[in-house]
Amino acid sequence: MKKDKLLLNIPELHNLFSGKKFIRKADLRSFYANQNHELTEQAFRRILYALEKKAILQSIDAGIYLLVNDRDHQSLKKKYTVSISPRIKDLNDAIINKFPYLDYLLWETSILNEFMTHLPGQSQIILEVEKDASESVFNYLNLEHLGKVFLNPDRETMERYVLRVTEPIIVSHILSQSPHTKVNGLPYPKIEKILVDLFTDEEKYFAFQGKELVHIYENVFDTYQVSEKTIFRYAERRKVSQKLKAFICQETSIELIQNQDDCR
Repeated sequence: MKKDKLLLNIPELHNLFSGKKFIRKADLRSFYANQNHELTEQAFRRILYALEKKAILQSIDAGIYLLVNDRDHQSLKKKYTVSISPRIKDLNDAIINKFPYLDYLLWETSILNEFMTHLPGQSQIILEVEKDASESVFNYLNLEHLGKVFLNPDRETMERYVLRVTEPIIVSHILSQSPHTKVNGLPYPKIEKILVDLFTDEEKYFAFQGKELVHIYENVFDTYQVSEKTIFRYAERRKVSQKLKAFICQETSIELIQNQDDCR
């Protein structure tokens, strides 16, 4: 298919898929294949690109799209982004300088404030590093931030010590293949990983449990694009996939898309 023969068939697209909560990529391929029996995979990819660029379709997960009406343009879910605070940047620079080959992820719990009802009194820096390097990283940071660095704290340590410190740094072990991205060159966990960790690590994140966890999940899903594929693949690695689905289905108002059968 030549570029000048690229047909989007937007009216027909709306007629067929309007009113559906989501559209699978396979259904879109079938639709355009019926419109043009000589459709190639390259041409289909160009069609998807054109539809997204025109804000006719929005990709909401791997192989899952939303058909956008004109009235929906202002309510499109955004990709989750964060701004790096000066203290996170300084800590990242220090880690790179001292441990240039270290695999790690870095974030701070204050990013959750926009999703919460009752804001915590402190912001914790979460630094996940390779298990073999955790002691070395802890010892190095403790020299620079004496009394503010904690290695894999349990619930008692969190309550008795961590919560009494201003801007504590919590060092823990990173799980391989954790969903992550880069923010201005800084290795940062994806929002899907953060959600799973909040649900799983109840002792470390006990201040974010109960109704607050429900608020966080609902507000994140309502405001931003959340990949169910990413969140449940990581939850499977953490052995909480079924438990997490039950929580989302039974405790929140979130309507899952790819895993909706699990909520019936």
